Amino acid sequence: MSAITKQANCAAASSPTTGTLATTQISTVLAAFNAANMASSYIERGNFAAARRKLVLALASVNQLTEG
Repeated sequence: MSAITKQANCAAASSPTTGTLATTQISTVLAAFNAANMASSYIERGNFAAARRKLVLALASVNQLTEG
């Protein structure tokens, strides 16, 4: 029987794997999510001008994520 250490089962935490977000990008993701939810709320109320402004903010946040 061999002993299994916790270190052997843990992945290296130094760099994120493909498809994951760095902790520094979480606020950008939350900003995009919040803006999209607000836009949805404005659309339900019929305030399309405000919805458009919020969608522009959401797309700007998503663009920040794709730029790096």
